[in-house]
Amino acid sequence: MDFEAKKQRALNLLAQTGMWKSTYSPLYVNFLWRFNFRCRPPHFVPFYMTFLNFSLYFGVLWGGIMWFLQWRHDGDSAEGILLKILSAGVTFGLIMTMYYALSRWYYKLPAWEDV
Repeated sequence: MDFEAKKQRALNLLAQTGMWKSTYSPLYVNFLWRFNFRCRPPHFVPFYMTFLNFSLYFGVLWGGIMWFLQWRHDGDSAEGILLKILSAGVTFGLIMTMYYALSRWYYKLPAWEDV
């Protein structure tokens, strides 16, 4: 089965659960799909990939925003700033990963290979 058919089948399955569309088809995923990236809906992404993606992207984005808004004026050390970015990224990554894992379990969703 090609990716588009599998993706559509997964989206139909997620829609049948009754969860909000913004939950199973978030804005960033729609943006990637619009530019022909072949990424799965977030509920079907493996645990470690969800953790890495959310940790890295949130850490970099949040750290950049905090740097321009506050940290460059505070005089913190580079190690301190990197520790803040790392801890925020890991925390957010774990929270989002647990959310999608528990949601996948709660709605009894199959593995991507079985869709």
